[in-house]
Amino acid sequence: MRLLLLILSVFVANVGLAEDDLKTRLERGEVEVSSHAVAGSSMPEVIAQAIIDTPPERLWAILQDCGNYQKTMQRVARSKELSRQGQKVVCEVEIGLPFPLSNLIGVTESIHVVGPPKWSRTWHLLRGDYEINEGSWTLSRYEEDPKRTLAVYRVHAIPKSALPDSILRKAQRKAIPDLFNHLREITKN
Repeated sequence: MRLLLLILSVFVANVGLAEDDLKTRLERGEVEVSSHAVAGSSMPEVIAQAIIDTPPERLWAILQDCGNYQKTMQRVARSKELSRQGQKVVCEVEIGLPFPLSNLIGVTESIHVVGPPKWSRTWHLLRGDYEINEGSWTLSRYEEDPKRTLAVYRVHAIPKSALPDSILRKAQRKAIPDLFNHLREITKN
């Protein structure tokens, strides 16, 4: 019985440490990136989160405006809002890729939920140069501070290309922290 209690106490302590470590890393300004297997897919879903020192409303103004992504988001060569009806927004976005690769174009439909307490943009592919392109942005006030945002980005995207999955994974793991740092830069007060 003592051994079981010892094992349980170590497990509970380690879970608490993992949560504290995440909070500490986020508060240091790190972008936490993880991935999770998706049943039936060779590519995982990537989940990233970070604290951005700006109000959620300010960050939301950028994320909900896909028509201006070529001005506000990295690697976007062209973007256009095709329609907006209530919470549904249809966007066409062209991602610029390095030579000799062709750019990727995707038309997605997203559902926008405007906070507080949470702001979210959840999208799925309608058509384009992807087998799969779905994901979300979720924003909330970090620890109820109206001037700080906890931003969570989820994406599961597989382009129709001959690139090996290992290269796609590596590119995502580099591009996502760069995206968060770019958003930090353009939302500085």
